[in-house]
Amino acid sequence: MKRWLIAWLCAGLASHALARPIDVRFPSLDRDAAGAAVSLQGMLLLPRSAMPPGGYPAVIALHGCGGMYSIRDGHEQELAERMALRAQMYLREGYAVLFADSFRARGMREICTIKHGERTVTAAKRRLDALGALGYLAARPDIARDRIALVGWSHGGSAVLQAVNTRDAAVSGFFERPGAPPFFRAAVALYPGCVTPLKAGDRYAPGAPTRVHIGLLDDWTPAATCAELGNAMAARDEDLLVTTYPDSYHAFDSPTGSVVVRTDVPNGVNPGRGVHVGPNPVARDAANASVRAFLRQRLAPDAHANR
Repeated sequence: MKRWLIAWLCAGLASHALARPIDVRFPSLDRDAAGAAVSLQGMLLLPRSAMPPGGYPAVIALHGCGGMYSIRDGHEQELAERMALRAQMYLREGYAVLFADSFRARGMREICTIKHGERTVTAAKRRLDALGALGYLAARPDIARDRIALVGWSHGGSAVLQAVNTRDAAVSGFFERPGAPPFFRAAVALYPGCVTPLKAGDRYAPGAPTRVHIGLLDDWTPAATCAELGNAMAARDEDLLVTTYPDSYHAFDSPTGSVVVRTDVPNGVNPGRGVHVGPNPVARDAANASVRAFLRQRLAPDAHANR
């Protein structure tokens, strides 16, 4: 039994009754230097509950810049605690959860400490990972291929916003292929960077109902940009809603810890001065309740796939 599974069960991050973890691999739409598809590893968590007719509804989970695995020495094969605890919410709802690792296949462990202009793993590349994950899940007989949502945190949230853009050639081309899966049923981006979709203007249109949750005090990915994006989408009658939370910094939904200043992060509103990261329990509970309600509506068996 792999060390990450032992740690999962023994540490109590998700009880044996909640999930069945499966180590998986699937191709991204991204290509390496030789032109071959980037092969991603992931962790699929299936609920212990009986599979419903048509398969489990599912959530594709995109980690933030810190990656999906533990950064503690000797524990690198274990799912990061923050990711495991977040997965519990979705498993309790009866959803399968696929964590897609965008970093290891590209030789990275984390990118939080790398300046934006020097990063080789971008949100644009990760949108291709999200599409690959969708293709993989939709082909599984135990997954409801027309009830798959996309959720991401921070850098993963930025990738979510780009992956649902139907006016992006790579995205639209993927869904125009013969045998392509249905579009994501829903999308959730928690404290993403909203600059790219905002600057895209009319070249940005989310193909699924999309919800953005971000703290008003966020000095890593500022809320003002996301609020502006929300206003632009409302003006065009696009189903993208932004919710902001007072007294809340980046990663306000963290299941553990307290607010700290990360001086090792070179990006943010005040480059060189660090960024605030940590939970606001009130905002966390409100955001989690909102996300649960949204996904229940969108992933229900009788929910309409189209808006």
